Order: sequence, then structure tokens, then C-alpha cells
Amino acid sequence: MIFEDGTRVSAGTLLARSEEFAAYLSENLRQGSVVAVMGANRAEFMVAWFASVGAGCAVVALNPQAGSHDLEHVLRDSSATLAIADSKESQEVLERLSEDLPKLEHVLLMGEGEPDGLTGYETGERLDFRELDLDPDTITNIYYTSGTTGPPKGCMVNHRYWKRLVDSYLEERGLGEDDRILCCLKFFYNDPSWQLLASLSAGAPLVIMRKFSVSRFWRVVNDNGVTQLFTIGSIPALLLSAPASPLERQHSVRFGVQVAIDAERHREMVERWGVPWVDSYGLTETGGLVSVPLADAEAMIGRGTMGRPRKDVEIRLVDESGADMPAGKPGELLARVPDMMVGYLNRPDATKAAIDEENWFHTGDVVRADEDGWLYFSGRKKDIVRRAGENISASEVEEVLRGHPQVIDAAVVPVADELKGEEILAHLYVGEASTEALPEDVAGFCTDKLARHKLPRYLIFRHEDFPRTPSMRIAKNKIEHGTVPDGAWDCEQAEVV
Repeated sequence: MIFEDGTRVSAGTLLARSEEFAAYLSENLRQGSVVAVMGANRAEFMVAWFASVGAGCAVVALNPQAGSHDLEHVLRDSSATLAIADSKESQEVLERLSEDLPKLEHVLLMGEGEPDGLTGYETGERLDFRELDLDPDTITNIYYTSGTTGPPKGCMVNHRYWKRLVDSYLEERGLGEDDRILCCLKFFYNDPSWQLLASLSAGAPLVIMRKFSVSRFWRVVNDNGVTQLFTIGSIPALLLSAPASPLERQHSVRFGVQVAIDAERHREMVERWGVPWVDSYGLTETGGLVSVPLADAEAMIGRGTMGRPRKDVEIRLVDESGADMPAGKPGELLARVPDMMVGYLNRPDATKAAIDEENWFHTGDVVRADEDGWLYFSGRKKDIVRRAGENISASEVEEVLRGHPQVIDAAVVPVADELKGEEILAHLYVGEASTEALPEDVAGFCTDKLARHKLPRYLIFRHEDFPRTPSMRIAKNKIEHGTVPDGAWDCEQAEVV
């Protein structure tokens, strides 16, 4: 593990610290216990994960920026027995919450001196991982889903889940000892975990940013010889919004993988940074499902395709009645894949709704396929605006809005309208751009690209990024919707509300 500030942790050191802390956990917890870890991108986070799994425990990763309400829900729902914090502030928050959480018996604080911040809890012994007889069906992690429409659900995954993710990446993308993957995401996501496992499997260093930064991104890539990039959410849009730098073309990167590439900016990404970019699609519950092979990277530029199903994945596109949809017709994506999640913790009904009797996982995503089997994302099944009887996909309108040169990211939500039932309100993140002439410019831009009934009625411009879920999606439940907010631009009346 090579951190951007120069801290290096060898595989041998990572193993030693993990086995030492695992011995402590084995003495203090029962197998099957849940360990909560709340911290930034530092080596002890991964030490705690490996140690917990070695001791037969499952890990719940906590967002350090989460509020007390969200933290209490996760800690209570998961029945966490022990929590680990990387700062005094986080420790104090967890200790206050533990007063109302009788199952949370221990709150530990990581010390200084990375990667030795957990050595204060050593027993003098090491739990030899080579001698462990762990059941591959044992739960290793409980990831709480985004919770954009309700309380987050705990998605339980096991050893088999991780092995499939790693094997799939290594086979599809390739990773050798001379390669280096960049981890620019926060450790409490699940992506850094498979990146570390893949790096360990291949004997390739993992380069880690303490926190994603536009200004530092290409410097870290260059200084550390990164050869493979993996990004999600609005990361490419944020990088493209920055002034061009010579560092963007002086790197050793062979390719980049982005979850949900913006078709309108795909070629710009390739030409500006000089490497192929391919799309990928998956869910926490299933792992990777669909991707664009590197061999098809050039042909798929700007096509907006998610890719084709990976070789161990079966898919169906179905309508509301469960009938299969033909090419060109959108339907809900169902996937059947080996070693996906075990289920949602304490939510048998939600698990049954997500995974049917034939083991098809219902993603809730609407997708269409072309005649050649390439798949295209059409939107979330429930993320629609019903305007004058027409169902309008929010993601379709958002994709067009993100194509405007001043718009970094967009979120479309419904607002009540007496005449049409619902109208379209678009929240637009424009960074430091001036908004003086933007309303009419964006409205005209949309008129050229969208059918009349899909045009946004109201626009709100924001200079700060959106609140986001752990998977970097916009948390729409945390932005204004339902009614038209003061200050919105009314595109029909060409005036501020």
C-alpha cells in the first residue's frame, strides 16, 4: 500500500499487524460478532478488516461524516459489539451512542504511527491466518445501502463474494506486478477493499489517495506510476472542470474504468487524458455485472453503453408482468450471478423482494439492449417524473444536462403542479461558473436535445457539490423536491420564481 504522502505498508507488515489485532479480537469477541470501523483512508482501517474477518467477525464500515441518527441506525441494526474510531471526535460520538446501545460494549481508538495504530491492543500473540479454517460462507462485511428512499439496509456478503469480484477483475482487466491501481475512493466504500485484494493477489502495489482531490489527482498518478484507474460518480466531470495540466498526459496509465460514463463527454475524456476509458456496471449486492471489454474501448466511445454481461452473469430485461422485453425496448434488469450477497440483515421481506425463487436479483434499474446485446441504462424504476400522464426518466434528462459545458452534475426531481400533476425541477451543480446568463443558455441547450415534454420546467443552480451517498450517487432525498423552491428559474416564464 503506497499512500500519496509517502507512507508505505508492505504485505508482510499488513499481515503481521492484522494477525496481532486478530488475536486481541479473538480473546474479546465471539465468532459471528460485528465490528464497526469508522475512519479515514489509513492502513489501520484495512488491518481492522483483515483482523476481524480472521477472528470470524463481520465488519460494518461507518462513514466518518455521517450524522448521529444514521450512525445509531447502522450500529443498532447491525448489533455491533465493538467499534473502532480513528479520531478522538469519532470516538466521543461512538461512546455517546453506546449509552443507548447495550450491545456496543467496546469503543477503541486508533493510535498514532501508521500502520501501528492498533498495536496498543496487542496480546503478545498472533493469530496465524494460514492455520485458520474459515467457512467461505461466513459473513465478512455488512454494507449499508445508499438509503435514498428509506433507512439503509445492511447488505451481507461473504468470502465467496470477494473471491468472485477479485477473480473477475483480474481475468477481465489484467493486473501484473508492474501495474499499480489508483484508489481514490474512501475506504468505507466496498471498492477499495476489492482493489486491495486484487493488488495482493497480483503482487501489485495499490496507490492510495487520503481523499479525492481534483488538484492532487494527476500529481499522485504521475508520482506513483499508476497504470490503472477506477472512478465512480462525478469524478471525471470534476477533473474535466479543472484547467488542463501537462501532468494529464505525462502519466503511465494504460486505461481507466468509470462506472456510468457520460456519453456526451466520453470522447473528451479519452482525448484530454490520452487513454481509453470503458464503462462498468454493478451493485453492492451483486458485484460487477456488466462491462465494456478493453478491446471494444475505441468502438464504444460516446455510445453510452454499460457493456455486455460478464461471462458468469445471466441477465433478463422484463416488464411489470415479468415478460422478457425484445431488443430496443426497456425493462427492469434482472441478474443471476454466483456468489452475490447473502441477503439484507434483519430484512427477510426485502431480501425476498430483491431475490426471487429462481435466484434472479431485481436491480430496480431500467435497461434496454440493442440488437448486438449491448446494454444501455435508462433510469431507476422508481426515479421518474409523471408529467401530464407521461413517464419521464430522470436519468435521461440528467444525462443531457450534464452535457452542458458549465454543468458538472445534475439531479432531476419532481415537483407538484396543478395542471400537469408533476413538473421537472433540475438542480445543477456548476462549480464557480457565473450563473448570470446560464438559465436561458441551459434552457436553450435542452430544447435542442430533448423532446418538448421532457424539458425541465424549473432550474436551480448551486455552487457546492450535492450531498452524496457512499456510492457517490446524489442523495436526492437530501435536496429540495416536491415543491418549487424560491429562487428557481422558470423556463416557461423566463423569470425567477
